Amino acid sequence: MMHPNAGSRRAFLRRAAKAAGGAFAAPLLIPGRALGLADAAAPSERIAYGFIGCGSHAQHWNLPQVFRRPDAQIVALCDVDEGHRNAVKDRVAKQYNAVPFVTGDFRELISRKDVDVVYNGTPDHWHVIPAIMALKAGKDCICEKPLTLTVAEGQALVAAAKATGRVTQTASENRSIDQYIKLVELVRNGRIGQLKHIRVSLPAGHSVGHKKPEDQQPQPVPQGFDYEMWQGQAPEAPYCPARCHWDFRWNLAYSGGMLTDWGAHLIDLAQWGNDTEGTGPVEVEGKGQWPPRDALFNTATAFDLHYRYANGVTLNVVSQGPGIRFEGTEGWLECRGWRAGIQASQPELAEDLGPNAKPVYRPNEIVKAGDGAKGGEHSNFIDCVKSRKPCYAPFETGHRTITIAHIGNVAMRLGRKLAWDPAAERFVGDDEANALPMIARAQREPWTIANIDAWIRKYG
Repeated sequence: MMHPNAGSRRAFLRRAAKAAGGAFAAPLLIPGRALGLADAAAPSERIAYGFIGCGSHAQHWNLPQVFRRPDAQIVALCDVDEGHRNAVKDRVAKQYNAVPFVTGDFRELISRKDVDVVYNGTPDHWHVIPAIMALKAGKDCICEKPLTLTVAEGQALVAAAKATGRVTQTASENRSIDQYIKLVELVRNGRIGQLKHIRVSLPAGHSVGHKKPEDQQPQPVPQGFDYEMWQGQAPEAPYCPARCHWDFRWNLAYSGGMLTDWGAHLIDLAQWGNDTEGTGPVEVEGKGQWPPRDALFNTATAFDLHYRYANGVTLNVVSQGPGIRFEGTEGWLECRGWRAGIQASQPELAEDLGPNAKPVYRPNEIVKAGDGAKGGEHSNFIDCVKSRKPCYAPFETGHRTITIAHIGNVAMRLGRKLAWDPAAERFVGDDEANALPMIARAQREPWTIANIDAWIRKYG
């Protein structure tokens, strides 16, 4: 298939080769087979990726997924950390025998004519702004989970996806894993009777990477790291290593702790099994354990949350290690652990469904649960970019999933039962709850959604 931007990519590559004195000309004419990409399309016919965020997850998880696809090629990279940029640049150049464009400013990457699709692997507080800009600039977009930092951000992202009609994917691998697909199919086909209750179990505590006390104290910003842009919309704060990269997850300015980090995976399966991907619960209450609010790591370390849906199904999200369990009128099914095998109250409940069963969304590439180093979210995204069909977890699905975690954090903070309107996406008659930053918060200038259109005009 000739991609719509193939002509512009050819023109760009010709200009780049000329500007470099012909340095790129020979590699770019080498067929994909010669680069080790079996049956690869010509470079001008591949889906051209721009990677925003080149940290450890991009390097160890996402790059291999794109490299496996001979019909895709990474042509541009962005990261605020020069070390990350250089590490990924070298791997990409070796993979395709062509040096990618590299920048520290996501706006420069998104504005490029040779970029067809954008992967957003930034920290959580940076997910929505580049994703909306990509959509408005005419790019399909796959964005890491947890998809949003606040409910309001999610609403803006979903609105942009609907307005632009672009293909979107929440980068969660679970919907490509064979055991999880089978588990949800069994539940949705009534194998356990009428679904009554779901139990989602997530890890507890903080998985801190920067354990040295000095890493948690203010320090000079290292050379090659654009800390101002890394902070982005978040309130200004002094630099320390433990504030950034891996450990941003445990600070409410940038993320929501284990509840959002792991909830993006397993609460999503609960939504899928309950057939409530486009809505959410109507009630939430629960308790949590919180560090001091002014601590560097201040997200909840333990939680026990209870939700109720309009269809009567109840959901319990608890911090007792990863797992998911569906309980119905005829028995239960569960996966204890991460990518674990299916267990059942009676062995026959876990048997394969017959040919007349109603299937759930099955991507073209399904990954075996035992293959812990693989995911299929990029493969599904690429397939849908080509077919223009919806991905298995479009942005609205990811937004609805993580909203459950956000309102859970609110319920724990306030310590009382709350009524939630999933249509209006607001707490019912509760101004105090709606005012908490998990629902909406001010964005620090100039890193705001309101500035996106001006950036498109400036950089486009």
